[in-house]
Amino acid sequence: MEKRFRAGLSFLLAYTGQKLIDDNSITAVVGTNAAPQNIYDRRAERSVSANDVSQVFSLSYVYELPFGKGKRFGGGWNRLTDSVLGRWQVNGITLFQTGQPLAIAAQNTSGAGNAGPRPNNNGHSAKLEGPVESRLSRYFNTTVFTAPLPFTFGNTGRVLPDAGTPGVKNFDFSLFKGFRLVEKVSLQLRAEAFNLANTPQFARPNSNMNNAQFGVISSQANSPRQLQFGLKVLF
Repeated sequence: MEKRFRAGLSFLLAYTGQKLIDDNSITAVVGTNAAPQNIYDRRAERSVSANDVSQVFSLSYVYELPFGKGKRFGGGWNRLTDSVLGRWQVNGITLFQTGQPLAIAAQNTSGAGNAGPRPNNNGHSAKLEGPVESRLSRYFNTTVFTAPLPFTFGNTGRVLPDAGTPGVKNFDFSLFKGFRLVEKVSLQLRAEAFNLANTPQFARPNSNMNNAQFGVISSQANSPRQLQFGLKVLF
């Protein structure tokens, strides 16, 4: 949904709800790899893709505040008052996004030379409730997985059906102040904040059951709040 400038306001809102299904996920940019366990039974490998992002909401906006000469309020201000209170503009980008499915890996004991060996699951969900911050050392229930017997395939699906990586929540914001120097030349002071709320986005947990860090989130996927200031001449 898009609204062009009217009374100084413009915004673009987008929402995506989807499900990506495949039988082989290989990527080097987003998501993770989830290769087939049994290349002779690709039908059994069908599942939600490891690159699936089920919901994305984004909102970007620009709002020229209605104060100053030529605006709804303050049309009669003198030059000094207008230079302080007029020609302000706020801008922002808001993003909410669900996480991606987890693909659990195990040691290859099948002897089949397969690229995506998986463990056995005892029939219980690996999903754990609670804030991500309280589960960094045990993001999901690792006790529901065991190594398959030699020369067998694990019964865990290619991705977990109900446990995914942490989602994304981010706010970028900027504040502009304009100054008219002469008729065709103006100055713009810009203050911009990336990750305004300083919200950490945690990386995906270790999903290899043979690793001592299995189920542990040990890194952050985004940067802390960043502020920058600029001065721009428009002519």
